[in-house]
Amino acid sequence: MIGVSILAPFIAAILVYILRERAESTADGRRNALIAILATVVSLVSAAFMQRRFAGNYAESQLREVWWTSGGSGVNVVFAVDGLSMPLFLSACLLFCIAAIFSLNTFNLQRPGKTRTFWTMFLLLESIVLGVFSAYNFIVFFALWELFLIPLVVLMWRYGLEDRQKAATNFFIYTFVSSAFMIAAFAAIVYYVPRVGGDFDLRSVFISEMPHLQPEKQRLLFLFFMAAFLVKMPVFPFHAWLPLTHTQAPIGTLLLSGLFLKLGSYGVLRFVTPNFNGVLIEWGGIFLYLGIVSMFYGAFAAFRQKSFRYVIAYSSLAHMGLILSGSLSQQENAVAGAMIQNVGHSLANALLFMIVCMHLARNKTDALDQIRAPASFVYWAAFSIAMFSAIGVPGTIGFLGEVLILYGLSFKSWLIVAFATLTLVTSAIYMLRLFHKVRANEADTSWHPNLIEKFSMIALSATIIWFGIFPSFLATYAQTTARLLSQGVTGVLR
Repeated sequence: MIGVSILAPFIAAILVYILRERAESTADGRRNALIAILATVVSLVSAAFMQRRFAGNYAESQLREVWWTSGGSGVNVVFAVDGLSMPLFLSACLLFCIAAIFSLNTFNLQRPGKTRTFWTMFLLLESIVLGVFSAYNFIVFFALWELFLIPLVVLMWRYGLEDRQKAATNFFIYTFVSSAFMIAAFAAIVYYVPRVGGDFDLRSVFISEMPHLQPEKQRLLFLFFMAAFLVKMPVFPFHAWLPLTHTQAPIGTLLLSGLFLKLGSYGVLRFVTPNFNGVLIEWGGIFLYLGIVSMFYGAFAAFRQKSFRYVIAYSSLAHMGLILSGSLSQQENAVAGAMIQNVGHSLANALLFMIVCMHLARNKTDALDQIRAPASFVYWAAFSIAMFSAIGVPGTIGFLGEVLILYGLSFKSWLIVAFATLTLVTSAIYMLRLFHKVRANEADTSWHPNLIEKFSMIALSATIIWFGIFPSFLATYAQTTARLLSQGVTGVLR
């Protein structure tokens, strides 16, 4: 099932690339779009079958698929999912499917030239992201982590918005440099623990071998991993690339911006949380407060923005700070909340970007003092649901994640909880300001959301509400896996 979800968009990308596309032919462009949509639907259906077979009360990896083994080198192409990766895998399939449909709608409105490169890179991007979330071997994980740069940079460079080339350059430099710290960390592990070189599978390598490293080496590896993942998330002060990149992606893939940030938080939960308990006992408080600082900074920066897109970008910085604090708290409930918030923020972020993309697709402005919303019930209902989820209103998925994180952090420090709660209040302030600014302007009667846009908004809104009212699907996955992650490697540094 994992293979179907990963290979369907990959094969479709090859098919789209080899098919001829005439510059002035809208039929060829529509054909490529339909191939892409069909591939994303196949991935989503396959992921849904995976979810049906997945045992939520079992914390270890499941549905393991071995594509290729190298013998004694340890480089095995192995994929599997657990309670951390399964929700992200499924939500990624859903968001890519909706983004493909929405991108077709965008091209219908804007009528660009050739789109073969767009759909090829889009499909490759889905295949790579799904591979990152399910890779069970570090070499495979790192290869896909690096390959992720290529389609995203190409998409942004060729099809992004007004400052797309600067955004693509910044993103490539920051992400490529940060990845050097990750490969340095794994090279050090192989050097200091030679047995690791014979087996790069995640569970067998780290959990069993990390206690054998000397304390000073564990501290160094911890810093290297954090340097790689904090840039990717990002959190303050590693966020310089975020505002521009987060707002300049192609209109269709803007919906995926929140999902792409989860590669960083996924890395923290996958590699740092379970493997550096000793270091977290010593230094964890520093990073908890770093998450709080990032929340304050993101909230106040979002409040000052005059562009819809930039409000969403800086709000992501605030949410990633909360996820960081929960991930490194060593508390089961906070870790589970961070896992749920990974999914919740991706969905709410996608819905907010969808709303602003409807304006951009029609060459409308997103400046808060000029933006004019349509007189559409579906538009305002979706806007309200996205806002409620972003600020953690009960009945949305955002509420479940935030409450679990705050509850878990209360076992660490009530001062941290007080600061975190205060930042959530500030998030409500800037989101309500955003809603008020859009609502206060005169309605634009020249357009209404079309059928595709209404379908996309309803699909995301229903998902956010469903997980908010019936959270057991995510909560069961998160709780069992969080228990394993928060326990991690036994022992403390000496």
